[in-house]
Amino acid sequence: MRKMMSFILVLCLLALSALTPKPVFAEKAAIARAAATWISFDGESQVLDGFNIGGSNYYKLRDIAENLSGSTSQFNVTFNKSKNAVEILTGRSYAFESKPASMYYSKNQNYKARFTDSKVLIDGELQLLKAYNIDGSNYFQLRDLAQKLSFKVAYDQNAGQILVLSKPVEHSYRADFKYQLQDNAVSSYFPRWKETVQTNLVQNKDQTISVIEAGEKVTIETYDKQYTLISHRSLPFELPIFGGFYSGETYNYIAFGQENKEENNQKEVIRIVRYDKEFNRLNSVSVTGGESFTITPFQFAAGRMEEHGDKLVFHTSRLRYTTADGLNHQSQLTLIVNTPTMTVVNDLGQFQTNHVGHSFDQYVLFDGSQHVLLDHGDAFPRSVVLQKENGSRYTEVELYQIPGSIGANMTGVSIGGFKQSSSHYLTAMNTVDHSLVRAYTSFEMVGLKKDQRDIIISAVPKNNLNNSAVRHITLAKYTGSQAIGSIPKIVKLSDQRMMVLWQEFDMEGTRENLKYVFINGEGTAQGSVQTKEHFVLSETDPAVIDNQVVWYTNEHGQRKFYTIPLAD
Repeated sequence: MRKMMSFILVLCLLALSALTPKPVFAEKAAIARAAATWISFDGESQVLDGFNIGGSNYYKLRDIAENLSGSTSQFNVTFNKSKNAVEILTGRSYAFESKPASMYYSKNQNYKARFTDSKVLIDGELQLLKAYNIDGSNYFQLRDLAQKLSFKVAYDQNAGQILVLSKPVEHSYRADFKYQLQDNAVSSYFPRWKETVQTNLVQNKDQTISVIEAGEKVTIETYDKQYTLISHRSLPFELPIFGGFYSGETYNYIAFGQENKEENNQKEVIRIVRYDKEFNRLNSVSVTGGESFTITPFQFAAGRMEEHGDKLVFHTSRLRYTTADGLNHQSQLTLIVNTPTMTVVNDLGQFQTNHVGHSFDQYVLFDGSQHVLLDHGDAFPRSVVLQKENGSRYTEVELYQIPGSIGANMTGVSIGGFKQSSSHYLTAMNTVDHSLVRAYTSFEMVGLKKDQRDIIISAVPKNNLNNSAVRHITLAKYTGSQAIGSIPKIVKLSDQRMMVLWQEFDMEGTRENLKYVFINGEGTAQGSVQTKEHFVLSETDPAVIDNQVVWYTNEHGQRKFYTIPLAD
């Protein structure tokens, strides 16, 4: 009898369930308040008009489509008359329509929002999206759209705005981070001088990779091969100014500095700290103002380090003590450190043997046991100049002679990288067409209507270090075109193969595609220039990891790794 009663009860419940309507969403009407919100669409900030309903913001579908058009998450919006449904076609650019004059909604007034269960087709499949209709227009919640349309919604607390992030393009990976990011995406702007490199990428011996950045402190964030954040730590600045990071074979090095405007000969102006590979401090070497003639270290340039055996070379810059003319002149400063004893072994006086002034960018590499230096000079000499160690002196080659008055800060060239093949020294750089410039000052290139620069390689044979042996190979010509190429990067793949990369922009400075090309050991292009859509190059030097060229870009509160697989 008890079993029979239970069976009858189940039948009753089933019948009741069948008769009870099943609403998709419980709400039928709600109170809405007008809300104009700053939203960043892949870094482009827009104010979107919408409504706040029940604590969540809702926006017009077409406004979202318009702002994502051209991205990897773009979609078009139409109305399918035969199915009487709004239709979304993903992967299509938005077909812009003229907009009727928008109605004015006061932020201080309540409006009636009516729940709508109108059909939405996404690539032909019916989807149920929570929406409200206000005065004939449908409004959708961002996060609901994000789940269906392959974009991400986040919030940038520093900027105080919503982030809408399109899906990562193939071979790119969005990564978590622990510390405040240092934006490092390249731009179409060409500075007169470089600044200290603040963002670095290294591969560790355990096959992880680390991002080392300098903000208010030095931060180290380590990722596995899938670009998952697995550890992090930070280090305090030992002196107020960050001067550069270098990952050596056995040790890591960080340079710090401080001002010495009082010209105190005993005051420490530079300290190079040595760490083990886990960033435990080991020891350091210091340089004083008197021995280096320095009032401000690392000024108006980007110094770099390189090692060979027991020798570490730090090729950087300084603002020097006041001279008889009453001025403080800027020049390079080259430190040679014996690492077993952590002592500086070369003279650091007012004019070093390899003097370059002003020097707006510095690079260093070792060719065997001899170090080779590269500077961007605007006066003595006014050139991109290479100097190779030759006993106690240097052999000098002007890789690119720059027209104009001695000391005019505007040079029309920028260096992006310095590498060596088995036969040549190769400098990746850009340059204006100097024939278009009537005069150079410290602030402008007179006569140049638009600062467009061609991407070139300056190559010199190792066995013929003479000005006459230098060749300039143009990889991409932008002068007179409708585009701008950034300062290029160069990545060494082998002794006879390199990759040169740069970002392309339109004439208004809007970022377009990444470009890259392979070159041989003499600097000549091998094959055509390749294009990567939606890739963003950064100031961080790319690395070769697991047969891929890898770098990362911080932008608009997000970090993304980019990879270009290399063919076997």
